[in-house]
Amino acid sequence: MPTPIGIVCSGASESSATVVLYDGMEKEVKNESLVLIRNRNGGNVLAVCRGGLGINESLRTGAFTPGVAYAKSRRVPSSVKEYFLFKLQVIGEINDNGISQNKIIIAPTSTVELFTDEDSPMQYLSKSDLYIGHYWGKPSWRVPVLKEYINYHIGVFGITGSGKSYLTRYEIIPLLRRAGYDVIVMDWKGSDYATYFEYVLALNEIKVDNQTVVKYFSSITRNFGYIDREENPVAAAVETSLRQVDWRGRNPEQSRQLVLQRAKAILNESSGVKEETRKLQVSRLESSFEIITEEEFEKFLGTIEPWEIFAKAKDKGILVIDMSRGIKEQKLAVFLAITKYLKRLMENKQVLNIAIVIDEGPQYAPWQPRGMERDTTDMIMELCALGRSYGLSIVILSQGMAGEIGLNAAVRRNLNTQFIGRIHPLDVEEAQKLAASYYISPETMLTLPEGHFYFLGRMNPSPIPLLISFQIR
Repeated sequence: MPTPIGIVCSGASESSATVVLYDGMEKEVKNESLVLIRNRNGGNVLAVCRGGLGINESLRTGAFTPGVAYAKSRRVPSSVKEYFLFKLQVIGEINDNGISQNKIIIAPTSTVELFTDEDSPMQYLSKSDLYIGHYWGKPSWRVPVLKEYINYHIGVFGITGSGKSYLTRYEIIPLLRRAGYDVIVMDWKGSDYATYFEYVLALNEIKVDNQTVVKYFSSITRNFGYIDREENPVAAAVETSLRQVDWRGRNPEQSRQLVLQRAKAILNESSGVKEETRKLQVSRLESSFEIITEEEFEKFLGTIEPWEIFAKAKDKGILVIDMSRGIKEQKLAVFLAITKYLKRLMENKQVLNIAIVIDEGPQYAPWQPRGMERDTTDMIMELCALGRSYGLSIVILSQGMAGEIGLNAAVRRNLNTQFIGRIHPLDVEEAQKLAASYYISPETMLTLPEGHFYFLGRMNPSPIPLLISFQIR
């Protein structure tokens, strides 16, 4: 049974209140403790304690008082006028169906009670049979999740060492599987997931479509010497050559020579082009292929098609793409190849029931995308839009929330559920915007212990963020 800890002070509303604690209860009640308000105006209200305050009238500042004089002389003033407060953020009114918005003003002098370990207040939030982690400090209080909002997409934010990968590996991925989703994990470093799951594909095993290969070659050759021109004859010749020549499945040197010679022939055979212009085009092609070496071709000799990756994920349940052996543009190219296929399926109205976990999200969708990053950023936004209707869930991990260290703002707006761990100091301003309405101080978010996350958004049955943690099993 909940334990009485205090009463509501003057100034309460239907969405917030302040509790003055009974003597001694300041040692029992903590920030983020869940409480029950027995509203004298009717109903029981579930709330969370945030923003504690200790007050001693004898030690008020701004004037020289006897209490200050005592403190100056190294003596302790009287504690008779000392009391402790906590702000209460209302979650909702408890009723037969769980929780609903509280619309009745909380009466001053209403009793406030603290839930004990034996209680189970999470049952009021939802009847869902899906859970993630547990409420802070209470391993038996499993936090329910609303399954219908999984495909409204998920963001996991926190600095290095905050526990993002652990949360994803031990809680989010198992949750997705229990909810009926198969999972493709894009493991950027190849160390956070590839070594923990059975079915892994290496980056260079995957077949990348010709258009994406050309975009990659363009990115490393400054658009084949045409710099800012979107389209150019050399890029078109290379793309045509890639389509016409059987270059995959060979050694890199053979593949490179086949594509180069065919592209050169295409340029030489083009009609209506001045000889001087043709020579310039061939020269730019040859110069570009000094940069496009055998090593560059080797990155794209994989033969596993995107449809095979999709089929294997559906068959095995969880498939990890180990992206450690490749430069950034190659990783983005593989991501585009896979997601183009998924996008095409959704455009054909196929329900996927699959989730894509994107590690190191700002590598794909930074705040100011350039080059291939523009393509991956646009692709993620399109996947988010289609995924809500066709059973695709995007899960993005990021060290930062906004600005140079964070995700692209347009992408972030599509992540309707968020898990926020310890934030980077550069994200304080963003945290203030987020936490201002919930009595969560930026200082709290800067000092969260490893493995602790505020859970907020559509998947959370609580209208306010809940502090969760989890156990590694």
